[in-house]
Amino acid sequence: MASLSYSQVARMSPRELKKLKEHKKELKEREKVKEFEKELYSKECVAQSINFVVGEANKELPALIDREIFSYYLATILARDKEVVAVWLRILQGRCEIYLSKNSDWLDKDNKYIDNITKYLKNISKNAPVISKDNERDFLEAVTIYCSTKLKSRLKKLHDDIEFYDDNEHVKFFSDFLSVRVTMVSNAENTNIITISGICKEYCEKIKKAKIESKIPSEFLRHIKKVSFYMASTIGIVECARNIQYKSLFSNV
Repeated sequence: MASLSYSQVARMSPRELKKLKEHKKELKEREKVKEFEKELYSKECVAQSINFVVGEANKELPALIDREIFSYYLATILARDKEVVAVWLRILQGRCEIYLSKNSDWLDKDNKYIDNITKYLKNISKNAPVISKDNERDFLEAVTIYCSTKLKSRLKKLHDDIEFYDDNEHVKFFSDFLSVRVTMVSNAENTNIITISGICKEYCEKIKKAKIESKIPSEFLRHIKKVSFYMASTIGIVECARNIQYKSLFSNV
């Protein structure tokens, strides 16, 4: 963000000044997150490990999706509140290991969560190509509950953006799009936060296809994408578990 002169700041309305302060605060938080990630990834030892894809592999099996993408999916669903999680995916002879580290202690509820989602993914893979609706629902519910604090915080920022940019045509379109989709998929009063994440994901796909991202306020678009990441991550992980080519990788979890 370019620096503003004193005269430019002086001409800003109280509302714009508040938004500017919030933006600067968010930039500082993002810098802190980057520092945490550097620290976590630089550690030789990690605090936890998870064997989502440990199993007997062979040269004929395709690689487990893009490593960076899969690692990002996991990092998204394993971070609570202000936590930062580092994911290291290591491909070895005959197996794949995933190591985790974060900027706080691993608690019993973290271990229980990891055990549960591992179980759901194993069952999803075992039943493939038949879709395991119960396990997929339980997996999505577990992710929603575990990540609720962080997701709600991001939804709050998105809501504030909608109010701030209320005269922008693209923001108005998103607001209307969200209202219509919420009405279509659920009762508005009982809309699950992960449902909104899914709607944001759908919106991001639409604007990307229409090639209009550059016309949308960057801060607003960034917050939409952050909300959409949760549904995108859960879908990406489930699709990997559904893939029958990876059955042997998930079978010995």
